[in-house]
This record gives sequence, C-alpha cells and structure tokens, in this order.
Amino acid sequence: MNRLRVAFLTVLPLLLAGCNNDGTTSAQFAASATPPAPGLVKLAQSSVSGTQVQLNVLLNGPEPDLDLNAFRFAVKISDPSAVRFVPQSSYAQSALIAGEGQSIVIDVDGASDPSRVNVQMRKAGGGPGNGFTSPAAVVISLTFEVLGSGGAALSFAGVGAFPAEALDSRGTPIDAVHFDGAGASLAAVQTGGGGY
Repeated sequence: MNRLRVAFLTVLPLLLAGCNNDGTTSAQFAASATPPAPGLVKLAQSSVSGTQVQLNVLLNGPEPDLDLNAFRFAVKISDPSAVRFVPQSSYAQSALIAGEGQSIVIDVDGASDPSRVNVQMRKAGGGPGNGFTSPAAVVISLTFEVLGSGGAALSFAGVGAFPAEALDSRGTPIDAVHFDGAGASLAAVQTGGGGY
C-alpha cells in the first residue's frame, strides 16, 4: 500500500503540470479615437515585445513652417500597479533637428512618481527651431510594460505649473501644436494556455 501511495505522489505533480492553464501574457495598446491632424500630438504604437510596448509620441504633420525648439509634457499612467514605464539609456526622436552649433537635450523622469513620465526636451546652443515635411515626426519613443493582468489609461498632462506644450526658439508656446485630450490604453492580454 505504501509503495502505491509513493508512486501516486510521484506522478501527481507531473499530471498537474500537464493540466495547467498557463498562457502567454502580452501587451495590447489601443490608441485614442482622435483622428490625426496637422499639429496634433498623439500616442501611437511602434512595436510590441511580450509584455512591453514601445510607443511613439507622434506630432502629426506636415508642419514645415513651425519653429520647434522644445517640448514639455507628461504621460500619466492611471494605474501604475498595472502598467509601468521602462527607462532607457537613450531615447529616439525626430521632431527636433539640431542645426549648426545645436544639440538636443532630453530629460525623462519616470522614477520620482510612478504614475507620471515627465518629458522635457530642447535644442541647446541657440539658433532657430525647425519644421518638418513628413506626415509625422516622433517627439520621443517611450517603452511601457504591463504587469500581471489588467491595464491602465495613458494620457497627456503638463509638467509642474506648465501645460503640455511645444515651444518655439523664443520660448513661446506654439499654438499650432496641441496634445490629444483623449486617453489611450495599455492592457495585459492572455493567449494560449488550455490544458485538460
């Protein structure tokens, strides 16, 4: 009887392992319903890798006559226990084009408050701003990760006492650039799994 019990207890974990319902968790992004328009800054999916998604903060165009010199905004995460920002060593962007004697300074802070990713970027070195003739320019690429299940809304907000804004070479807000007022969302999706 004891031999039978030992054999059963040895086989039981193997059977349970074959009957689990584990699947694969991946990130799923849903953009806002706001239609693209010149001057609109909107969140758009760039790529997905498992639980992480890279999002582009896109400035829709073309806007050849802008004097883009700086951006100042935040991305709010409605539930930081479900979605977190993933810091990078460098950040891609194509909206600010450095001219002669200019450089691009980017400051991204997602650590001091997990519910906000503060982005401040500008041209250093003086000189004019720039426009762009492409259908859209990447203000910055940011990576987020879904944690467990559920999801969170992502929306634009200001930084400190300032609203979300683009600034020209004189430090004046550019009225032609406005940030999407509708939120996007990021959720964890389970695929696969099954069992007996």
